[in-house]
Amino acid sequence: MAARFKARLDLLDVVGSLLLLSLVMAEPWFWLTFTGFVLMATVYAVKGVHWLRARRRHAA
Repeated sequence: MAARFKARLDLLDVVGSLLLLSLVMAEPWFWLTFTGFVLMATVYAVKGVHWLRARRRHAA
């Protein structure tokens, strides 16, 4: 279950990166860049929370 969740987060990370690259490709698609930034920020926040939880469990 945890491996599936991590894989989904990694997939969202890649999608967010591709959406950020849309700014380089075409300026009219600027909203895609914003969407990519929000998506990547959310993914990194979730990954950080999971990392902190794992670290606390390991330390206890």
